[in-house]
Amino acid sequence: MSTAAAFRSYLDAAHKALNGGEAVDCERLAKAISVLVRAERDVAEYLTELQTADERYDEDALRAELLRRLRLFAEAAASGSSDGELAAIARTGLGV
Repeated sequence: MSTAAAFRSYLDAAHKALNGGEAVDCERLAKAISVLVRAERDVAEYLTELQTADERYDEDALRAELLRRLRLFAEAAASGSSDGELAAIARTGLGV
C-alpha cells in the first residue's frame, strides 16, 4: 500500500469515528495523520537535500567550477576590470 493510500485509509477511519459520534477517537486519529504527513514531508525534503548535497559536493564538479571561476577572474583582471567587478566574480563566479 502506498503512503498516500495508507493516509487515506487512516483519514477514512477518522471520518468514520466522527460520524459514529466518537469525537475523541476522531481527533486522536486526525492528529496522528497530521504528524505522519509532516514526518513524511520532512523525510522527503531531507532526502532531496542529501541528493542535492551529493551533486553539489562532487569533487570533479567542484574542480570544474573552481577552474571556471579562476578563468573568469583572470580574464576580468587582464581586461582591467575594477576591484568591485573582480570582487563580484570572486563571490559569485559571475561577471557584473
